[in-house]
Amino acid sequence: MGHYSEEELILYSEACVDEKQEKDIEEHLLICEECRDRYIQIVECYHMSDCENQISLEFTDNVMKRIKTDTIRNKAKKKKRVAPEVFFYYVVAACITLLFSYNGSLDSLISAFSEITTSIAKTPVSIEQKVSDGWTDRLVDDTSTLISKFKLKIIEKE
Repeated sequence: MGHYSEEELILYSEACVDEKQEKDIEEHLLICEECRDRYIQIVECYHMSDCENQISLEFTDNVMKRIKTDTIRNKAKKKKRVAPEVFFYYVVAACITLLFSYNGSLDSLISAFSEITTSIAKTPVSIEQKVSDGWTDRLVDDTSTLISKFKLKIIEKE
């Protein structure tokens, strides 16, 4: 196969060719160094020249300054001591626990918790006693009857 023209390579670089031609050009660029060099020149000439105008000359300097200020801020935040705050919360929690245990409130809370857990454990037994036997069988029968009615209505409509 011959070399591709500059117009064809420009159209390819702008994605203005059909899929078959795109595949053919890509395969040719893999094996043909001359067309590949011309394609790189086209990309540099037509597509890369606009990039320089889009970024200001101070862009790199501004980014580096921002990185430095963010680093300084993060170091200042890390120096803040968290241990005294956590220690204070533990001391307050211990004082509240001692106060509750001294008043006897903690014992009543523990006994109430015990009563709640026992009543939760007894709930399934009480439900089984209140609901008559065979309720699952009735539920299945009622559901299958309902589905059969729907099937009949669908068949009648067809």
